[in-house]
Amino acid sequence: MSLEHEFFVISNDFNFDMNKMYEWYSSNRYTWTKKVVLADNIILYLMDFLNWIPTYNPATRKKTTGINYYGLTVIYTAETSQLKQLLEKWLVFIEEAPELFSLRGQTIWKETGKEEGYWESTRTQIHRDALQHELQSLIDLATEASHSNKSILHVGI
Repeated sequence: MSLEHEFFVISNDFNFDMNKMYEWYSSNRYTWTKKVVLADNIILYLMDFLNWIPTYNPATRKKTTGINYYGLTVIYTAETSQLKQLLEKWLVFIEEAPELFSLRGQTIWKETGKEEGYWESTRTQIHRDALQHELQSLIDLATEASHSNKSILHVGI
C-alpha cells in the first residue's frame, strides 16, 4: 500500500478541536463523499508549488502556507481558487508528457556492504492519464468548495 494524502470538503464552521479531529477522520475517512485521494509521490513532486497557497494549521492554530506533510491542513474558501488555478496550470503542463514518464523522487542511501554505499535518486513511473485524473479530481473538489463557500481539509500521511 502506498502512502496517500486525503482532501475533504468541509463546512467553514468545522470544529478544529484536535481531540475531535482524529475521531471525525476515523469515522468519516471511508464514507465521506466529498473527498479526493492523491498519491504521496505526486504530493512530494508538487510540494514546492503547494507551499505558495495560504493555509491554516489546526495543530498550531496559526495561518501558514503550504500543506503539512504529516497531519492536518485547512485550505479556506478564499484560497481554494488559488489551489484550483495552480493545479489547472499543472494539468496543462502534464498534457505535454508522454503516456508513461518518470518523476524524480527522494534521494536515498543504498548500502552495498560494510559501511559502503551510495546516494541514489528514486524515480516513480507515472501514467499521464492517471495523473491527469487525480489532478482533475482535486481541481473539481476545489471548485466545489469555492462555489459552495466551504473549505478543504487536507490529511497528510
